[in-house]
Amino acid sequence: MWVGLSKAYNIGAVRQEETENMSDVPLLPLWVTVFLTIWAAIGPLLGIVIGHYLTRSWQRSQWIADNQKEEYQKVVAGLNRLNMILVDQHSDGHFDIATIKPAMEEITVALNTSLFIIDFLVESKVADAVLDAVTRLMKGGSFDDYHEKYWKAVNLIIASAKKEAL
Repeated sequence: MWVGLSKAYNIGAVRQEETENMSDVPLLPLWVTVFLTIWAAIGPLLGIVIGHYLTRSWQRSQWIADNQKEEYQKVVAGLNRLNMILVDQHSDGHFDIATIKPAMEEITVALNTSLFIIDFLVESKVADAVLDAVTRLMKGGSFDDYHEKYWKAVNLIIASAKKEAL
C-alpha cells in the first residue's frame, strides 16, 4: 500500500514527464518566430526613422511659423510708423514728403522681402489699400478714409498672424 501511494504522489517524476512531452511541441509556429526575430532587429531602426521624420517636420513648421511672425511684425511696424508720421503731420496741417518717404520705403522693403506671408499679402491686398489711401490723403483726401483703411489693414494682418500661429 505504501508503494502505491508513493508512486501516486511522486510529483517530481510527473513534472519531468510533462516537460519532456512539451519539448516535442513548439510554442509558436515557425513563421511567428522568424517574424519576431526580424522585428527585434528592424523595429528599433524603424522607430528611429519615424521619430526623425516627425521631429524634422515639426521643426520645419516651427521655423516657418517663426519667420511668418517676424514678417508680420515688420509689416505692422512699418505701417505703424507711417501712421504716426501721418497723424503728426495731419495735426500740423501739411504733409512733408521727405519725412513720409523713409516710412514708405520701410513698408515697401517689408512687403517685398516677405517670403512666408506673400500669399496673404497678395490675397488680402492690405498693402495696396493702405498705400492707395496714403496717396489719396497726400492729394487732399479725407484723413478718416485713410485711417479706416489703415485700421482695417492692421486688423486683417493681426487676425492672419494669430491664425497662422495656431
